Amino acid sequence: MSIHRLNHDELIEKIFEEYKKSCKKKYTSLFLSSLSSGKLYRRSGLPVLAVMQTFPKHIFTARKNAVKKALFDKMSKEDKEFTISRLPCKFCSDTRNLKNREKFIIECFYEEGALVGFSLQYFYYYLSEANKLEEVEPTKKDFSIFSEILKVISETNTEETLKKVVLSKIAKIKGFKSNTEQRKAILETLGYCSILETKEHKGLLREYTNLAVAPTKTHNSDWRYPVDFWLGKDGINKEAFEFWFGEYPQLDRFWG
Repeated sequence: MSIHRLNHDELIEKIFEEYKKSCKKKYTSLFLSSLSSGKLYRRSGLPVLAVMQTFPKHIFTARKNAVKKALFDKMSKEDKEFTISRLPCKFCSDTRNLKNREKFIIECFYEEGALVGFSLQYFYYYLSEANKLEEVEPTKKDFSIFSEILKVISETNTEETLKKVVLSKIAKIKGFKSNTEQRKAILETLGYCSILETKEHKGLLREYTNLAVAPTKTHNSDWRYPVDFWLGKDGINKEAFEFWFGEYPQLDRFWG
């Protein structure tokens, strides 16, 4: 069934069905194997799997403060139903009946390698498609590239930010072809995984944050939460890193 034919509650059920099928090792292996191959779709599953660690299973619950109670009480039954259908859910910010974004979401999965939106439609499509992919073993080159990325992050000066230093240094890693948006997406994925977070602004490994309405560092920031707040002094969360990549001895120096 096409994702645009599913309403909020149907998507929630489908999302958790796909989540039960998911394998952490497969998703991280796909992510790693994308680094040398440049196959961006292999990166798409991991950010959603990270979100699902604490994503609440829920039914549509309209955000109460989205419409004034006095006004709502005066509406006819039909108008109330129409209004509720357009209100955001207090847990995920999606509406009961979602707009058709299917074509755009498919393009993002295959061509961006990034979670560019936080609608339930993204979560379901990304998980279902990632589950269909065959597991691929990362190569020595993949581990070398990822190790270099992590080294850049680990050695970043405490006053340096992602935009000014980390992205430019990652761009110089030998054998890693990428543009700025693709490098940003990798760092944002590590943020969702809680590998790059701050004490005040956590990733999704241990606590849930509705990313659709998450805080931003500045009103015009173009970084996703929580990486938006990350600085070099925050370093790498070794516990979170081991949770995600602890099955790869090639990377053990980053959690040991």
